[in-house]
Amino acid sequence: MKKLFKINTKKVFMLLSLSIVIFLAQCGLDALLITLPPPGNANEVSTFKLKISTVAKVEKPPYITKMVVGFLAPKSWKVASNTVVTFTSGKGDGTLELIPESDKELNTGLSWPEAAKKQFGIGPNLVNDLEWVVYRSTSTYSFETDKNTDINVTIKSKLGPENMLVKLGFFIGASREGINNGEMYKFAFSNAFEVKNGEGEVIDFFNPQLSKVDPVKSLDNDIITLTYDNGVSETVLSNTEEIYLCATALLDNGSSIEICEQTAKTKLKPIGGKRYIIDFWPRGFFNVPKGRSIVKLEYHFKDLSGIGKVGYGNTLVPFKYVFNCP
Repeated sequence: MKKLFKINTKKVFMLLSLSIVIFLAQCGLDALLITLPPPGNANEVSTFKLKISTVAKVEKPPYITKMVVGFLAPKSWKVASNTVVTFTSGKGDGTLELIPESDKELNTGLSWPEAAKKQFGIGPNLVNDLEWVVYRSTSTYSFETDKNTDINVTIKSKLGPENMLVKLGFFIGASREGINNGEMYKFAFSNAFEVKNGEGEVIDFFNPQLSKVDPVKSLDNDIITLTYDNGVSETVLSNTEEIYLCATALLDNGSSIEICEQTAKTKLKPIGGKRYIIDFWPRGFFNVPKGRSIVKLEYHFKDLSGIGKVGYGNTLVPFKYVFNCP
């Protein structure tokens, strides 16, 4: 395919901001500038800014298209209901609207969010509780040969309720080309963005963890998987392959139930790469009385002797998991 629309490499943008990050979308492609706000408070609005410059190379002008902007964020933010995307440019200003699920990306036949997930994934994040949401300008724009255009995109999004560290994803493209042609879109993942003053323990989306729970959100009546990674750091369990769960269920009436034994019930199974898992149904595992529910799980991992013990951050502090609605 001939180049119709590309970044002007001669343009240099200098912005003063607390967090400015430039990423190369791919080798040989040009930079997309992301400006992150300071750490945001849970349930409040934060503003993310994108800046890009284009120069058209049009064989048969004019080149007419709509602008497309994609945003990868945690599912708990409910971006589709809590976000406004606007832009200013040399071609005019405007607001972008959600692309309907029924409108398919032309190269894949998938919805635009599905196509974005297939093309870009979740970047450097390790916890797959993220979603792409894709917007399109309401008007079309015409590009002529060698006419530079600066585009500034502003994304105002209400953050979710939890404390977290996450690397957000962004892309800008042209609707008539889709996102299957690297000349027609630019994408990037941000540096760490923090959400604070929210609910529960910090959800760290991108740093390798000694332990994680899947799914990220569940009820005590759902089957959950605890993973222990014996290769993340040196611990008292580093030289053993027999690892057991020691856990306490905190109930809604303030009471607790502890299961801390070295038996088949609590033994983790290896899944390769020094990683171990245990799947269980919390209500059955702890034999929770009828009418009661588990609000929080606190747990450690132990060796066969029960003496070697690892908790959060390779300390004796327990890992914690709060049960709530997905």
